[in-house]
Amino acid sequence: MMRWMWIILAFCLPVPAAADAARFDRAVAQWLEGDDARSLPELAALAADGHPMARILLSQIEVKDRGHSPFRKALKPSEARALFRRDQGYGGFSQTWLAFEAKSNNPLARALIATRVPRPVDGLIGTLRALGEVEATDYPIRVIALYGSEEAKRRLAESDMMLDELRPYLAYHRSTQTWRGEGIAALRHIAPFAAEMITEDEDETVEIGGLLALGVAAGGTDPANRWRGLVEDWVLTAPATRPIADLCRARCPGEVTGCGFAMLALSGGYYEVVRLDTPLETVIPQEAFLASPRARLMALRRAALAKHNANRGWVARQEEIADMSVCASDLVAQTRAMYE
Repeated sequence: MMRWMWIILAFCLPVPAAADAARFDRAVAQWLEGDDARSLPELAALAADGHPMARILLSQIEVKDRGHSPFRKALKPSEARALFRRDQGYGGFSQTWLAFEAKSNNPLARALIATRVPRPVDGLIGTLRALGEVEATDYPIRVIALYGSEEAKRRLAESDMMLDELRPYLAYHRSTQTWRGEGIAALRHIAPFAAEMITEDEDETVEIGGLLALGVAAGGTDPANRWRGLVEDWVLTAPATRPIADLCRARCPGEVTGCGFAMLALSGGYYEVVRLDTPLETVIPQEAFLASPRARLMALRRAALAKHNANRGWVARQEEIADMSVCASDLVAQTRAMYE
């Protein structure tokens, strides 16, 4: 009898782990398809059951999703806490699963917690890369560019750990900072062959620089601007902006370039559109994320819902968007209507 019990246990014990792995994979696939209503509650259930990667992924989605779905927008604060955070048995503040895992000495959770500190953390970029979280170095790189010593900035600029799309950000913060200078640095990065021609005393350059720095609220969208075609080409070909390019090719096949330019302008410029990154690279590789429906939805929602001046008013009216692309204007209108 005892022998049969051990045989039964040998077959039964692995099943919960295998079942959890299948549930986790299914929830990740649903999230990548854009289905928050099914994926997020399942990830929350797995997190409550002790699944470390579900906990970390859920925590990253909470703060990294750059275009909340109607499902998430409709959640009450208490419902959002219950969905994303650890139930500690009382109301008020809820501990994030990432903090819980970090306190449990999970090295990945501890490294990701450190990415949220608004000061340089020694060795963090190398640690994240060693853990497979290359895209998570975005914020630590920006922090060094803003607050690091000149020596730290120099070492980072010369390092192979530097994210290529953030090179203009670092270059700008290593130079004399001027109005729209971030955008002009981005333009030089996009068009290195024309870097010597890109100067801050030329009106068209300043206008497109403002757009690249902060989006439509700070820059020009004149179709006659000599830099516009180059910027449109970059949006449609750069690896970091693939979600926008795929979105426009699928939804606006007759106005792809105008659509791409409109999404860039509405999203807040160069430094915003390069931030459509996987929430957790060890689970969802960056290339898989950028090719997903989720990334396209995120790009559209980010553009459609962007606001300015402490959230007062839309960045652009429908007719202003239509001047860039009628199709993009329709997409934005349809998306905004989902949240009304």
